[in-house]
Amino acid sequence: MNGKHLKTKELVEALLFSSPRALASEKICEVLGCSLEEVEKALQELYLELKKREGAIVVRKVAGKWQMVVRPEIGSFLKEKLQVVSQGKLSRAALEVLAIVALHQPVSKGEIDLKRGVDSGTVLRSLLEKGLVSVVTEDAGKKFPLKYQVTEKFYEIFGLESEEAWRRICDNLLGDEHGRTFKQISG
Repeated sequence: MNGKHLKTKELVEALLFSSPRALASEKICEVLGCSLEEVEKALQELYLELKKREGAIVVRKVAGKWQMVVRPEIGSFLKEKLQVVSQGKLSRAALEVLAIVALHQPVSKGEIDLKRGVDSGTVLRSLLEKGLVSVVTEDAGKKFPLKYQVTEKFYEIFGLESEEAWRRICDNLLGDEHGRTFKQISG
């Protein structure tokens, strides 16, 4: 079976459904042997088709990549009914550090410590182990402090399309009274 009789949209849907991770349009092109234009058109059609259907599955863009997921409200409902216990709950300290890194990336440990007023070494190691932050290598070989940034996994877990989506959320949060607390934490 060479798949030439299959429509690009069907192939894109099958690929997204079977992939455990979000896929870049370029990767989909590479796997399917299609042009970027064909893949982008198929993704847009699939996105609109699933949105119009209002079913349990949606296609979303996360960190510039595409992913097929269960609608968040259905996922939460199922999680509660199935009594799924999250194994990776983040502490308040971890959320503080993560927010600071996301807002000020790339940022050094010293800058994070100054904003929080406490040492963040243990929390940063934990976030590195969980794959939520990574070390940015700038000027390798020089004696500058390591800088940290959030990873693609951060955007996946929080369901964010991109860094711009994150910035819009922060701008909205900082614009209201609840944002003041967030602003105090993040500096």
